[in-house]
Amino acid sequence: MKTPFNIAQDQITFKKQVWYHFYMGFIILLFYVFISKFLVDLGYPGLTALLVVELLILVPLVTGHLLWKGKKLNGRASLKNVIAYTKKLSFKQYLKWSLIGFLSCILIYIPLYPLGLFVKESLFSWLPQWYFDPGFGTADTELIAKVFFAGIFIDGIAGPVAEELFFRGYLLPRMAYLKKWAPVVNGLFFGLYHFWQPHNYIGIIAVGIIISFVVWKKQNVYLGIIIHCALNILGALGGFLAASEGVMIAR
Repeated sequence: MKTPFNIAQDQITFKKQVWYHFYMGFIILLFYVFISKFLVDLGYPGLTALLVVELLILVPLVTGHLLWKGKKLNGRASLKNVIAYTKKLSFKQYLKWSLIGFLSCILIYIPLYPLGLFVKESLFSWLPQWYFDPGFGTADTELIAKVFFAGIFIDGIAGPVAEELFFRGYLLPRMAYLKKWAPVVNGLFFGLYHFWQPHNYIGIIAVGIIISFVVWKKQNVYLGIIIHCALNILGALGGFLAASEGVMIAR
């Protein structure tokens, strides 16, 4: 008789948690730095490289890792038993906790954004301009708007879904031994994994902890996907509308 899957017996050691949280960030950073200047020199805005890496590096890496884990658990490549936080919730619960998480992220990120700008000027001014300016490399606002429009789907949906499944659906349940500190550590590591946005670390960490807490409390990764997608779509949509009006914003 086959033994039922037990998440308590499939915990990931803290050392491996650190590695799993960060190795994708290193790979993404390498490709991001490698192709950014090339794309900017071709006349594409700086944001293009991040979207390309998100779609062609992040999504395949997450898919490959999760399917590899599924093969170890199930004997075949699948997501069965891999994504542990899938507790059923009512529509009312989805609506309530999605709004709580989304509004909490907005309320905590807005006052931290100026701090990110200060950190950028004081600690990371040595980085190239395309690291911060999504429109750097071209004065063609129509092209920039098109890239932001693509970002609504890539950075607003594809990237967040992949990240939530990996960080909150796969890794967070497997650090249960940290008890109430699990969402804090998970959110912290999630923020630090964004090596391509070091000036925004404080804000991203704060948002990451909030999303991790909501997912952990309700044991439902789909809440994280909803909140994360909503936040990123809002940002990409704002960039698209601004670029359409000939105005640019820094990320």
